[in-house]
Amino acid sequence: MADIKTNLRELSVATTIGLLNANIEFERKDLYNAKRFLAYAKKVINNDISSAKNLVDYIIFSDDLQIIIDNGYKLGKKIYKHPYFHISKNAKINWLGNDTQKNDPIDISVDHYGFSLKEESFILKNMGLYQLLNNLTGSNYPRGLHIFNIFAKKEYEQWFAYTWNSLLKYLQKYSTWQFKKGKDVSKIIYNENSILFSFNQESSCIPISIKTTSEYMNYTTSKIREKVFAKWIKDVIANDTYYIQLKKTCSKTAGKKVSDKINSEFCENNIYDFFRIDSKEYYYAKTTSTETTILKVPAKNDFHSIIEFQGCKYEVPASQLNIISTFQNKKTKKILEFRNECRFSHGQFNGTPEAKMYIGKDTSLVELYEPLD
Repeated sequence: MADIKTNLRELSVATTIGLLNANIEFERKDLYNAKRFLAYAKKVINNDISSAKNLVDYIIFSDDLQIIIDNGYKLGKKIYKHPYFHISKNAKINWLGNDTQKNDPIDISVDHYGFSLKEESFILKNMGLYQLLNNLTGSNYPRGLHIFNIFAKKEYEQWFAYTWNSLLKYLQKYSTWQFKKGKDVSKIIYNENSILFSFNQESSCIPISIKTTSEYMNYTTSKIREKVFAKWIKDVIANDTYYIQLKKTCSKTAGKKVSDKINSEFCENNIYDFFRIDSKEYYYAKTTSTETTILKVPAKNDFHSIIEFQGCKYEVPASQLNIISTFQNKKTKKILEFRNECRFSHGQFNGTPEAKMYIGKDTSLVELYEPLD
């Protein structure tokens, strides 16, 4: 289930368009009331929105959520009134962002128009390393490609070993570590030959003799790794100089191998997916507190590439690995830069790191997509 901010970002736009199209009188502040918001959304959105059940946790949405609703309202109003879009009175409005298994970027559809929605975000695509390499090298890696396990195995194990040994030293001195947040309790207890990790009612018992990340993964669940060991790392060792050095070395080793691979094997066959060019035309719509932007993203068959690959490099400013891919618009000579942040999303040493793609701070998508005035 998506977080409430994502749900509101998408549903507020769809609901605003639906209410305006149905000529239902309402004010923006009406959408601050969670019960009323849901009633409106169910009335004007055609498909099932019951998966947005986290909205019912509120009576009146908090200030930060009201800002998201405000931005969604502005964007919905702009889409509805924009002369480019011809929305029929019987338009079907569907919320599609809740389908995490689909491959297309569409969050909501209105008639035959599809919209990918962003708010105060430079994220272009949530992706894994396998997608980054498949998009830029024409390879066919399966889901779950682990950048550190594959491209910096020795350094990754050294980073883990130091972290695990640091935990043992900590527990030999203090025997117990605990972290509380509200009703949630994360705890680590040292026994003679094992360590007990627990989060609320869930627990894992891990032999102190483990040496590798694969052993650690075998003895733990994702929740335990995120809520216990990763919490301890953040609380106790994250600022340790040698810990940071090992993490940085691992990131640099992996970054060099991945960027070298992309540079030597670049293939434009899958570049459409990298740029979020889909089989059908859709609209990239972004709203912030100061501006609302709608860009037309052409279909693959209508996209005549004027974008040329310039090269790939890696950066590790502190210990975070970034893969930087640079392109140029051959007509305007403007540079487009995309940054893939390769990191664990749910705690250190937990699962497969993502490679979430961000638009470079000096990059304008106008060089790639068509703006609608």
